[in-house]
Parts: sequence; C-alpha cells; structure tokens
Amino acid sequence: MTIQKPVRQTSTASSSDIDRVINAGSPPPASMATPAVEKDIKFQMVISPELCQSIDDARKPTKTSRRSWLLQAAQEKLEREGKLR
Repeated sequence: MTIQKPVRQTSTASSSDIDRVINAGSPPPASMATPAVEKDIKFQMVISPELCQSIDDARKPTKTSRRSWLLQAAQEKLEREGKLR
C-alpha cells in the first residue's frame, strides 16, 4: 500500500473572513486602548511592639484593621498639613 498526500481543498473564505481570523487575537490599536490605571504600591513595614500595642489600643474602639487605621491616620495627618493632593 502506498501513502498519498492528502488533497488540498481550495478555500472558499472571503478575504474579510480571513482578516477577521488573523486579527481576532490582536490587541486594539493604541488610539482605542483603555487608559492605564495606576496600581497600588505594596510594601512591608516593621514597627516596634510598643508602637503596635499603642495602635491596637487606639483602633480597638472603632473595630478597624491595623491597615485601615494606619491609612486613615496617614491621610488625616497629610490633610492637616495641607500636603494631600
């Protein structure tokens, strides 16, 4: 038995169909791209156990997390000093 190459069929797709398939995964042009969104900056912070205890004592009546309490405190300080944009 001999092996034969498969017979190629001629394409009946239009050029617009071919372009649609080729460009299906392409990103949009720069003029149509959505504006870049600023990402939050993440970092670790090391504080003394005494300062941590003071923060915990101050935040417990409001039942807020340390993170939220620290962000709120920093925002209030910057607003008082007129440095918040």
